[in-house]
Amino acid sequence: MRRRVIVAVALGAVAVVGLLIAPAAGAAPITTFDVLKAMNDEQQEAYLADHPELVVQLANTDPDAVHAEWDDLDADTRTDAIETLPEVVGNLDGVDYKDREKANRRALKQAIATEKRDVERHPDHATSARVLGALTAIQKTIGGKRTPARHLISLSLDRPPLAAIALGNLDTASDITFVVPGMGTYTDDMQLWTQSAQNLYDEQGTVGAPTRRAVVSWIGYVTPPPGVDAALGDYASRGAPLLTADLRGVNAVRHEDPPRALNVVAHSYGTTTSADALADARDLGVYAFVMLGSAGIEDRIPNAGALGVQHTYAGEAEADGEARFGRITRRDPRSPGFGATVISVDGDETADLLPVTGHAPVLHSPWNDDPYSSAWSHITSAALFEEKYAEHLTHYGYLDAYTESLRNTAIATTPGVDRMLQRGR
Repeated sequence: MRRRVIVAVALGAVAVVGLLIAPAAGAAPITTFDVLKAMNDEQQEAYLADHPELVVQLANTDPDAVHAEWDDLDADTRTDAIETLPEVVGNLDGVDYKDREKANRRALKQAIATEKRDVERHPDHATSARVLGALTAIQKTIGGKRTPARHLISLSLDRPPLAAIALGNLDTASDITFVVPGMGTYTDDMQLWTQSAQNLYDEQGTVGAPTRRAVVSWIGYVTPPPGVDAALGDYASRGAPLLTADLRGVNAVRHEDPPRALNVVAHSYGTTTSADALADARDLGVYAFVMLGSAGIEDRIPNAGALGVQHTYAGEAEADGEARFGRITRRDPRSPGFGATVISVDGDETADLLPVTGHAPVLHSPWNDDPYSSAWSHITSAALFEEKYAEHLTHYGYLDAYTESLRNTAIATTPGVDRMLQRGR
């Protein structure tokens, strides 16, 4: 979990705890930080080992308190914290996102250099190679000039790494949507999962969303691997508090200028995780919660009203043969008693909108659709390639461009255009 970076002091430099401890009246501010910022990693670890209460206090600091303390710091101190303790500043909910972005890009660069050295020393170590692959995928996802600009708003250097990338500016966006993945989605899939976020961002613009909007590609929890784990609730119960914390972080940073709409869009097991988060923290001010191909809602959540959101939606393709296996022990949010608005995802020929053809969240990207990319290089038979590529071009996931599912998700997460929503049949 991302918070393990702080709680376990896994990365050493956690001295920014001093930033968040309100000093007694008349005391000099950020005393602890002043003490620790001059130490190297080993010295900081030793100091914090002798003062475990500081780590606990940081781990339990409310995002509103984080934001207040961060805002009170002078520019030089903020810059010093970002440069000295990037892996901590970048993951503190309540810190302004422009500062988290700076810190996380710095932490990512350092982490990639470290993992490269580890892989060079231990080329047969599969875990190090996979971690490096995930970090590289994150780096590629935020690289280059994009529209909108992409911001690395969280980065956990766990194994596997976790990350969240905002498309658009969370510090100013009017509408904000978190996109939460399901089983088998890890940060080595960051480019493809962020394509889902990009598709939704673009489609929101098509249906009339304001220019100042943001969509967050959130791989902020460890998802279950494909298989029986997706029918269990352990991964969701561990991931839900992390999503809750990040949503609270938005509310803290935007306290004086709240977004018009804060939304959650989730796929598959992500709907289970998100529902747990929303039900356990009903004061998050979420406008819309959209569930696509849901792996089910826990029985302890009796209905949509228990989620504390303004609007709840659920859609599932007729061709989706996998979602129901996650509901062996959970409830279908499309059931009449739950109370979600059921949206259509099976295509609309009159509107030139494509149907979802299975359980996948997204199948198409510039890389996946390029017949000359490495996505296809493993197929050496020309006949087999033609068959598989033609098949690929006729299959669509829930968040693929030009699908009815994407259109309805964009409408649902954009206040003022609900009249256009296509209801499920």
